[in-house]
Amino acid sequence: MQNSIPSRLAATLESQRGVLFAEPALVGRENYSGRDILAPNSQFIPEFQDERGYLTVERWIMSLSAAVNRLPRAHEGISRLRLTDGEPVLLTEAAAACGERLFGGCLDRWPLVKLLDIGGAPVVPSYGGAPEAPPITFHVHSGEIVNGRAQGPGKLEAYFFPPLDLPPYNQDPGRVISRLGVRPRVTREDVLAALGEFGNSDAMYALGQPYEVRPYDGWIIHPGCLHAPGPWPTIEVQVPQDDYNLAAWRFGERVADPAARRELWRAMGLRGLADERDFLAQVVDWELSADPEFEKKYRQAARTLESGSWGRRLQIFFEMFYGEALEIEPGAEYRCPASPEPWTGLVWSGAGSLNGMPVGADYRRSNNEFLVTPGHEALFHNSAAGERLVVYRIFPYRIG
Repeated sequence: MQNSIPSRLAATLESQRGVLFAEPALVGRENYSGRDILAPNSQFIPEFQDERGYLTVERWIMSLSAAVNRLPRAHEGISRLRLTDGEPVLLTEAAAACGERLFGGCLDRWPLVKLLDIGGAPVVPSYGGAPEAPPITFHVHSGEIVNGRAQGPGKLEAYFFPPLDLPPYNQDPGRVISRLGVRPRVTREDVLAALGEFGNSDAMYALGQPYEVRPYDGWIIHPGCLHAPGPWPTIEVQVPQDDYNLAAWRFGERVADPAARRELWRAMGLRGLADERDFLAQVVDWELSADPEFEKKYRQAARTLESGSWGRRLQIFFEMFYGEALEIEPGAEYRCPASPEPWTGLVWSGAGSLNGMPVGADYRRSNNEFLVTPGHEALFHNSAAGERLVVYRIFPYRIG
C-alpha cells in the first residue's frame, strides 16, 4: 500500500475538497489523571489503566510526533488519516509521500497540538489545606539529557483553557489553579529541598505560584520554567518534541518504598542528570521561574477578531504560535478563506458540517479532527438546534 499513498491521498483530497480527517491519537501517561473526558481516567485503578499502568489523558491532534514515555508504544501519538478507501495511513507516511501537497512549505513548522484531560478525585496535599483535584506533576522542559548534559532548546508551549459549560462536557470544575513558576521569596535552597522530597511529599507544590484558571485565557510557558498545569482540560500548542524532567511526583500520592522512590526520581526526574543540584543548575531557568512579572508577561486572554449574527472568531494563541476559535450560532455558517498555509482543526462542541461533510464534538462517533490543506477553503455550517458549533484551528508556528 506504501506506493499507492499519493494516489489514495489524491482521491481523498479530491472527494473532500482539500480536507483530511484523522482518527484520535490517544496517549497514555503515568504521572497524572483526568476528568474522564477522553476516557475513564480519573483514578489510577486497573479498570482505567492500560497494560503499562498508564491512563489515557492526552489526545494529540494531527500529530507527526511520537510520545516519549518510560514504557513506549509503537506510533503512540502519531495521527492516522482516514482515507476514502477505508484504510488508514500514518500521517508521517503521508507527509513523507506528499509533504508539499499536505503542508506546503510548512512541514518544518508544524506544531504538536494536544488536548490534555487533567484532573481526578480531590486529594489533600501533604502540607494540608483544602482538597484539590490533582494537576499535572510539577516539571520543566529544557531539552534531552545527553551524557549528563541538557541539550536544548527545551520545549516551548502555550495553553488555552476552553469553556466547559457547554455540551458534551457540561462541567463546572469550580475554582481551579495552575502553579506556574515559584512564589515570591522562594529560594533555590527551598527548591533543592523539595526536589529531595520527590515521591515522599508535596513540598514542590507548596512552592509553586498559584494562578486561577479562567476559560478563554491561556499562557505561554518558556523552556526552563517550573510548572504544574492545573486540572482544567487544556488545548496545548508546542514545538514538536516531548522532552521533560519531573520535579515532583503525583499530587497527593506517596511512593512508600525508598528504593522505588529513588528509581522513579532517577528515571523521571534526573533522566541522566547527576543529582538535585545538577537538576537546578542545568534544567531550571531560575530568573524565569521566579520572575515577579510572570503573569504580566506570559498570561494571555483571547481577543475577538470579528463577530456578527453568525457568531464570532477569536484569537486564542499568540506570539510564536497562532490559533483561533470559531463559535458559530445555530443555523449559521462561516467560511474560512483558502490559505497558503495548512491548518488543523478540532470540533470542541456542537455538530454541523465542513465542506458538506458531517463533523461533531464526539470523537468516538463523528469526524472531529481535520487538516485543511494549502489553497482550500473551509465552509462550516452549524446544524445543531440550540447549540453553538465551536471549532479550534491551529496554524504552523512562526520562526524568528
